[in-house]
Amino acid sequence: MKQKTAIICLSRVNGGMELASVKLARLLSNKVEIEFIARDNSYILNKKEHFENYNIKVHQVTFSSNFSFKLIKSVREILINNKIKNVIFLGASEMKSLYFATLGLDINFIIRQGSKKTTSKKDIFHKLFYSNVNYFVGNCEYMKRNILDILPIPQKAKVTRIYSSLRLEEDILFKEFNGKINLVHVGRIHPGKGQLEAIKACDILYENDFDFKLQFLGDIQDKNYYETIINYIKNLKYKSKIEFIGYTSEVKKYLQESDVFIFPSLGEGMSNAIIESLGFGLIPIIYNDTSSPEFKDLGFHIHLTSQNSVEELEKIVLNIAKNLKEEKEKAKKNHLKALETFSLQREQKEYLELIQ
Repeated sequence: MKQKTAIICLSRVNGGMELASVKLARLLSNKVEIEFIARDNSYILNKKEHFENYNIKVHQVTFSSNFSFKLIKSVREILINNKIKNVIFLGASEMKSLYFATLGLDINFIIRQGSKKTTSKKDIFHKLFYSNVNYFVGNCEYMKRNILDILPIPQKAKVTRIYSSLRLEEDILFKEFNGKINLVHVGRIHPGKGQLEAIKACDILYENDFDFKLQFLGDIQDKNYYETIINYIKNLKYKSKIEFIGYTSEVKKYLQESDVFIFPSLGEGMSNAIIESLGFGLIPIIYNDTSSPEFKDLGFHIHLTSQNSVEELEKIVLNIAKNLKEEKEKAKKNHLKALETFSLQREQKEYLELIQ
């Protein structure tokens, strides 16, 4: 019998890490008693439906800085009062506080990392703050290597890789080949996600008289960037072919109506957006960065840039457009492979092996 487990995510925004924390809590909740610790006024807490119909107890903590006596006290009380044995933390900024919150307690401390870190944390202070960690989990091989390169690993700790899972649709309708190329991008509107680059890459389709449509699904999280995009589109002859859907609960509908998933994003972990596109048998065009090459290593049919430039994106987009029928047939195989590689049962089993 596995002991009580707290999943901690203290970010206020809506992004991959936050969604991953919610998903992991739900995934484990039918095998382990789960307590979720989140920050006040956060996306996680504001979306009440995140934990509806799941046996998950939610705790709210309030603090004003990453190192906070109030945070230390709140988390420590939650852990002690609820007799929690395991902690899975998704984040980094609050490690100083969590070190003191767990100090002296019999805690099996697990850190899950899904985004690239660039600044070394191997100084004497971080060695102290990470000294009580038992397991470091990267959500892909790249993140596993990044953990080893950047974080101070205690002698007792183990570093492992657990691919993220996703509840993928088993029954989908592949868009029929009809001569029109439908491209889709899924992700928050933010400079790092590459929406502007995706638009610029479609110049080549217009210049070569291809019929196409480009749709963007996701929240506007950087209004200045969104305004920059809108101002750029105003002068485009193909502006009518670009559509911003915003947040939608009908992602399945849009993916089933698409051929190509274009995602020129840098610094991704094992992106859920990419995984979902594979699950729908789309043709992914991805910047060759961080974990992206692993999809090819796993046997998926994808297109990677080598220099991560708009010019390269254009070449790939044009080549796919010219060979769309053959490309779609190859990409259909991504569907079954994704169902196997990113299954929920596999991820659940691998995390349960770390929990006491």
